[in-house]
Amino acid sequence: MLFATTAFAQQKVWTLQSCLDYAHKHNLQLKQSRLNIEEAKINKTGALGFFLPNLNANTSASWNSGLTQNFTTGILENQTTFGGNGSVSTGMMLFNGLRNHYNYKKSLLDILAAEYQFADMQQNIDMQIAGAYVQILLNKETFESAKAQLENSIKQKERTLEMIKAGVLPKGDIADVEAQITNDNLQVIQAENAYKLANLNLAQLLELNQFDHFNVSEDLSGLQIDEKLLQDQPEKLFQQALQTNNKLKQSQTQEQIAGYQVKMAKSGLLPTLNAFANINTRYSDRDNLGFGGMITPADPFWNQVKDNKGISYGLNLKIPVFNGFNARNQVKRAKLSAENIQIATLNTQKKLKNDIYKMKQDLLSAFESMKAAEANLKAQRKSYDYAMEKFKVGMLNIFDLNNIKTKYVRAESQYINAKYQYYLKSKVLEFTINQR
Repeated sequence: MLFATTAFAQQKVWTLQSCLDYAHKHNLQLKQSRLNIEEAKINKTGALGFFLPNLNANTSASWNSGLTQNFTTGILENQTTFGGNGSVSTGMMLFNGLRNHYNYKKSLLDILAAEYQFADMQQNIDMQIAGAYVQILLNKETFESAKAQLENSIKQKERTLEMIKAGVLPKGDIADVEAQITNDNLQVIQAENAYKLANLNLAQLLELNQFDHFNVSEDLSGLQIDEKLLQDQPEKLFQQALQTNNKLKQSQTQEQIAGYQVKMAKSGLLPTLNAFANINTRYSDRDNLGFGGMITPADPFWNQVKDNKGISYGLNLKIPVFNGFNARNQVKRAKLSAENIQIATLNTQKKLKNDIYKMKQDLLSAFESMKAAEANLKAQRKSYDYAMEKFKVGMLNIFDLNNIKTKYVRAESQYINAKYQYYLKSKVLEFTINQR
């Protein structure tokens, strides 16, 4: 199984969606959260069981050895006698201040809260994976750009040597080119290391056992951006999130649960009424001492079971009068807890609104930065291409050419970073309002 998983990870090219799907199935935190949902469902079954009567059977058998009077001779003798008894009892809660009703309603909400918690955790993991995925694409494009710059510098060295041989450039210019190649090579090494670390980070987030050959797809279809995120006002996005955000839904559900807990605590101030019934019987192998001192053998087992049968049934009413303020204090504590959860819900809603407004501004800023970086890159590329033409005919020295190239490389790096920051900001906002 481990080999199969390893081979699968090595051969597969991972898209963003395949990363998310894999994490949904294998992430350990999500597995634990699923168990919480199952536990809540078990608790619901238990809450339902409180409405049903209980039924219990009991039996016992005993042997007594020692001095016992012989009914025939009247003499104390060492004897061993056997006896046994059995009973079946049932009981049912008829009224306990509607506590069972409230507990069942609460159990249904507990399941819903666990499901919202799971969805919120999954959403947070999705955001982490999306961020790590975008970082890989960014670092990979930076790595490819660094390699291209190195190849360009190597070609530039060849052209410089030809121009030096032709007497167009002084021999000292080759030192500047070689220094540029050394710097470009360093950039390639650093970019490659950053790319590998980004792959490692995502593979570990996915909890893969082997990630030496982990590769992500260069297909950006999984990073498609909903243009409405740019167009919609932040208040509209916030109103949408009020209906869809899992963290807020979980908090609101906890608020409802707290309301039922208050009602359950108040039920402790009300009387409880139980119904019960019991049927029992017994058996003994001792001889019977009858009227006039007549001694008769012990009756047969089934005769005794029938003759010794007893039945009891009735109602049990319990009225709380005073219990050291315990019941009333429970009500007060439940109310305080409910009020605390209400405040927590308001804080969650407030934070959600602040986050969405900030995320929207970040998205707009990232979009403008990307457009500005794209325009700057086009201008710097044009400047660099023109400088190269001048360099080829000896109208520009290597020092000035390298300065222009540095500006072009910086502009390319800024555009790559701005582009993927825009992708990431978009996904973060999209996940927060739970559009996926």
